[in-house]
Amino acid sequence: MTVMSLENVHKSFGKNEVLKGVSLSIAKGEVVGIIGASGGGKSTLLRCATLLETFERGSLSYGDLMVAQEVDGRTVYAKKDVLAQAKQRFGLVFQNFNLFPHYTVLKNITDAPLRVQKRDKDEVMQTAAQLIEKMGLQGKENMVPNELSGGQQQRVAIARALCSHPDILFFDEPTSALDPLLTREVLRVIRQLAEEHMTMVIVTHEMAFARDVADRVVFMDGGVIVEEGPAAELINNPQHERTRAFLSKTEQG
Repeated sequence: MTVMSLENVHKSFGKNEVLKGVSLSIAKGEVVGIIGASGGGKSTLLRCATLLETFERGSLSYGDLMVAQEVDGRTVYAKKDVLAQAKQRFGLVFQNFNLFPHYTVLKNITDAPLRVQKRDKDEVMQTAAQLIEKMGLQGKENMVPNELSGGQQQRVAIARALCSHPDILFFDEPTSALDPLLTREVLRVIRQLAEEHMTMVIVTHEMAFARDVADRVVFMDGGVIVEEGPAAELINNPQHERTRAFLSKTEQG
């Protein structure tokens, strides 16, 4: 079952074409790592998939929901009610956490399920309590973000995304703002979610993590997907010269 599908997506900022006909489908339970140098289009692809950016050509669907489709050479987006439904199907974890600074940990996690999804309060609070325990945040429920470490803030962001019961979770460089120790604790949480078969797309510069945790790795460069394949195979034995050049640089770094 396909959870999310992008087809032939083109995206420009002014005269700069950042995505040049990218297609990507994610199956239920699949973990996909997206790697590549800065400026290759990885984050833009994620922003298009999560409706933070619109694209000029191509299509986007979430399961049976057609969110955007190409008509006569340009993309037409669905009406607001369909876009609202689509936004319920995914969660997004940013590199800089994007928590509400004046909300407590608990309110950050429960706000969208209660206010946007209008779910039963007891059920939401029970889910939040389970997630707080799972993320190792017990005792932090009434703290605000600036009282937490970066790793704790990122774990709150992951709990917030999961509390809305998304079909798929997107991570945009989830550890790039963290030091090595905090990086390890966040990657441990993502690894656990992968073991539980949570459907995830992870833009990451952590090659060893992508190799060990992802089912499939996609290498992007210059606004296109250059190569994709089983994670360990692609990272250990890349077929394309551009992929080899990128990976040899990251190993030296």
